[in-house]
Amino acid sequence: MSFSIYDLDENIKKLLNLDNFLNGGTVNDFIEEISKDHFLKAQEVNKLDYLDPKPYIRTFESTLRELKQLHTEANDQTRMSEKQVENYELKHSESVLQLSAKIDKSVKKFDVLDSRISEVTTKINPLGNSLNRITDSRDRSLETIFLIRAYHGFYTKEKYDPLETLRTSSKFEDKTKCAKTVRNLITLSKKIESPDLPKTTKCVQTIQSYSEMMERNLLNKFEVASEDHQFEIMRDIAKILFGFNGGANVVQTFVSKNDIILDPSQEEEKSILDDEVTWQKLSDPNFGEVIKDKATEDILDTLRFEIKSRARVIQQVFEDPEPVLKIFIQRIYAQIVQNKVNTLLQFSLSVSTLAHVRILHILYILVGDFTKDVKEFLATNEFDKENELSSILDQSFYDLFIEYTSDTVYFAREKKNLEEIIYEIVHKFNEYNEKEIANNYLSTKIENLDNFEYNQKNEHASNDRFSFHFSERKRLNQFRTYVKSKLSDKNARNSTDLDRNGQDFEEYSKLNITKVETILKSSIESIARILELAPNKAPDYALEILEIILFDFGKLYIGSGLEIAYDHLKQENVSSKINSTQQFNFDYLTSFNLVSEILFLISSCIKKIILPSAVNSPNIKNRMINLTNGFVSRCELSLNIILSETQELIAARIAFFLTKQKKKDFFCDTIEDDTEACELISDFLILVYTRFNISLNNTNLENVLVKVGMNFLNQLLEHYKKFTVNSIGGIVLTKDVIRYQSVIDEWDIPELSENFQLLKEIGNLFTVQAELINSLVTEGQLANLKPYTIRQYVAKRADFNPSYIERFFSLKH
Repeated sequence: MSFSIYDLDENIKKLLNLDNFLNGGTVNDFIEEISKDHFLKAQEVNKLDYLDPKPYIRTFESTLRELKQLHTEANDQTRMSEKQVENYELKHSESVLQLSAKIDKSVKKFDVLDSRISEVTTKINPLGNSLNRITDSRDRSLETIFLIRAYHGFYTKEKYDPLETLRTSSKFEDKTKCAKTVRNLITLSKKIESPDLPKTTKCVQTIQSYSEMMERNLLNKFEVASEDHQFEIMRDIAKILFGFNGGANVVQTFVSKNDIILDPSQEEEKSILDDEVTWQKLSDPNFGEVIKDKATEDILDTLRFEIKSRARVIQQVFEDPEPVLKIFIQRIYAQIVQNKVNTLLQFSLSVSTLAHVRILHILYILVGDFTKDVKEFLATNEFDKENELSSILDQSFYDLFIEYTSDTVYFAREKKNLEEIIYEIVHKFNEYNEKEIANNYLSTKIENLDNFEYNQKNEHASNDRFSFHFSERKRLNQFRTYVKSKLSDKNARNSTDLDRNGQDFEEYSKLNITKVETILKSSIESIARILELAPNKAPDYALEILEIILFDFGKLYIGSGLEIAYDHLKQENVSSKINSTQQFNFDYLTSFNLVSEILFLISSCIKKIILPSAVNSPNIKNRMINLTNGFVSRCELSLNIILSETQELIAARIAFFLTKQKKKDFFCDTIEDDTEACELISDFLILVYTRFNISLNNTNLENVLVKVGMNFLNQLLEHYKKFTVNSIGGIVLTKDVIRYQSVIDEWDIPELSENFQLLKEIGNLFTVQAELINSLVTEGQLANLKPYTIRQYVAKRADFNPSYIERFFSLKH
């Protein structure tokens, strides 16, 4: 009941309802609703001077009371709801306990029932097994009865109609039963057969004839189905025949029916057998491009496609495709691939050894890639679960090339190829330079040095050095025997190469780096083939190739080139002694730089190609290193001997030219041109520098020029001690010295130019006044000379007086 004077408006009372608030209404909504009318009225009242606030205050007071009452009602209702929830939760817990008890009872009943069922099952299983045995026995009895009746039919009437009915039936089960019965009939008839009963033998023959007829009819149907691509029928027949006799005939029929036939006209168009240009390239050691046999590639591509397509057909026709694929693959390799490989390899043998090993390598890679691709296909498509087909493919591939890659065949041809290439170069080179090589001066000198070193310095060393020389000589003797046999064959067929190819023969007159590149490229090519064709023997074969390079080629070509250079050096030396006016020819020095480049090429080839092939064989690798170092050191020793004796020759020639110096050259009254000795020596030194500059480079050039220059300087220092020099002659001597210095300065060696300054200072000893000699010898390079040496030069002054030596020169005797 409300005692307020101001009752609420009906519209507001509708808002003050608990249901309104519980159904989503908010206080803000309520306030907005009750305020909006007054807000409108306020707008109208604003025009008046006075507005009464009491109605608003009273209205909100009433509203507040109603809200409090609603709050109290809401709290009461919440408490009642909580009590109800507690009651319902209690009832739910009671229900759960009751249900749990019922479930426990049900589980116990189930366990009892399960135990009883297990007992029944234990009793029933033996009964089931007995029933299965009885059923099997009944089936076997029926089969046995049918088999005996069939045998009786063939024995008495040579036929059995129910069996024939099964054979002619269109049902798979009937045909299977027929095949199984015939198989058992053959076994039974052979056991019953007796010589005492001739009819049993005839019965065996009749049954076998019937089995052959049955199998033949099935195979005919198999062929017809194969032509129409009826894979389901083919699969049924194959299953029947595999159960009948292992399926050998059906497999053979399938393989024969699916035989791969290549187009012979297309193969002939692409064949390289009649391509002479290609075979010439294959026989050329300088031809480095890859030759492709398009015909063989196309054949292998065709076979690759056919194998993959036939494999899918085989998978649909046969339950176990592996035995069929095995026969199919073996047939392809034996009939198609082997025929192509043998044809090419046999023909290549008639062309050249190089052509043979090259075409062998090409075919080995082609067929190897083909085999690898087929293996991956079979493995990826799960045709080869037991890896049996992979083994068949590997064996088929191995059988293709075993005739050509065996240890006794392949590498012998590889060596023969290298020896033929080396023979072509070495024979012509040796023939052209036969006289110089026969002299063998350098080898004799090196052997003497080796023996001296071994005897004097290595008396307690190992026998490695001796064994190295022994194996070297052994190989050289073998190769010389080979060359002689080749020479005999060539002489028997035709005249010498020099007569036939005089123009081409000129390139073999001296060492040629292109020939070395040919041998090295051929050796690298051989190593590459060995790594593919005989990887297990690669270290041993690589060692033999290294020995061929170092001994057969290195000794007979590079060594002979050094012999020729040394022989020319000797000839120069002899000629200079016989004819002192003959101009020197240093052409043999060109081999110095060339041999250095050749040794660099050979060493690089061995280091980067040959040594890595023996990385897993330390003993062989060490042997390779020792052989290489020994060969290079002997070549370097040869070069050093040639260079050393060239320097001696130069020194002897300079000494000879100094003998042309006349006594009056430095004791004269007039100054003329350079002396004869100075002109000869200057021209000769210019020639020496020119030839050395062409033949040597870098450090080698500078070291040699320093030795030649210092030897020349020492000869001049001794030379000027022999001549009396007057004041005019001193100028002539200084003029010669300046000429020598200008020649030496052209060599652009600061060390040498500085040392030659001593000559000019010695020349000053002959030109300065006597009173100045004392101060002169305390300066420059003269200060480093011994007083006795300086006195030797001063004593050659024309105005020299021994009684005044102490007073003028302050020199000690």
